[in-house]
Amino acid sequence: MIESVFAPDWRNGVPYQRLLAESLPPHGVNVAFLSDYKRIFPLRRLLSARRCDILHLHWPEAYYPAKGDAWDWFRRFRFPFDLAGAVRGRALAVTAHNLHAHNRAGKSFEFRNARAALRSAGVVFAHSEIAKVRLVETFGLSPEKIRIIPHGDLSVTLGPPVSSAEARAALGLKCGRLAIVFGAVEPYKGQEEIIAWWKQAKPDATLAIIGKPHTAEYRMHIEQLTADAPNIVTKFGWLDDAQLKLWLCASDATIFNYRQIFTSGAANLARSLGLPMLLPVRLDTVALDEPSPFVHRFERLDSDFAAKLEAAFRTAPDFAAAAKWRADCTWDRVAQLTSDGYRAALAN
Repeated sequence: MIESVFAPDWRNGVPYQRLLAESLPPHGVNVAFLSDYKRIFPLRRLLSARRCDILHLHWPEAYYPAKGDAWDWFRRFRFPFDLAGAVRGRALAVTAHNLHAHNRAGKSFEFRNARAALRSAGVVFAHSEIAKVRLVETFGLSPEKIRIIPHGDLSVTLGPPVSSAEARAALGLKCGRLAIVFGAVEPYKGQEEIIAWWKQAKPDATLAIIGKPHTAEYRMHIEQLTADAPNIVTKFGWLDDAQLKLWLCASDATIFNYRQIFTSGAANLARSLGLPMLLPVRLDTVALDEPSPFVHRFERLDSDFAAKLEAAFRTAPDFAAAAKWRADCTWDRVAQLTSDGYRAALAN
């Protein structure tokens, strides 16, 4: 059996790691998680006493965290040296969930650290062909080390949907057409622009923004923006699977207006559920098996967004129609492709 260590352990916030880890043993891979954190050289110190054939980094920025103190520069500076010590005598795999860490553009050493992780890896996993091209162009990676794997079907954590009427009754919603923006509420997701458009255009529909805010200050900011908008509702806080399922089933359309994104687990989840969605043309690394009647791409909010929103509302949610999409991104398939990548990295 191959012994893999997933790092960091972000299972509490993201189901991706847990679902992949549970699917890997039948493919000859045992998975442990790097759940602790040590100072100075966290990766090297945490792995020194572990049996590990391959370190699988998912979000490298966890090992140069931004804490807003005088040591931020040192955490970013040390990362390549910490990583080099951690992988001595073992292989490295990196899943490129992001091209750059969220909300950290322009920070010193950020680009260098991402490049160090990707160039040190024996295998890099990307979730679309365009994502692979971006990795090659941005970091100078060899195309041969990058393997395309599906994101994985996140709907398995929710189970089959319930009817819109049942979901709305459970949530106490009394509205007509409903569009939702769901997931962590963070600046890079472009909620401000959607709110401004909704307030100005006043569509015959309700907008709901649901999820846990990035910070208390950002929550206050969004609350202030939506305070005078009767056609916008907010539901702030962490949503468990049951609550998330109800909101998704209650919606008529989902909106993703990220300013920049490489892969979107939320968009993949909406696609798995057969929910109509809107997202910008610029987010071309998010692969959703297009063309699809459920995926409505818009150029700009001030040009074709209104027409695309109406088209999305005219598309009825259809879980059964997304069966092929779910079959193409089963966790068993993702695990098989991941284990193949591990073996290639270990052979090299």
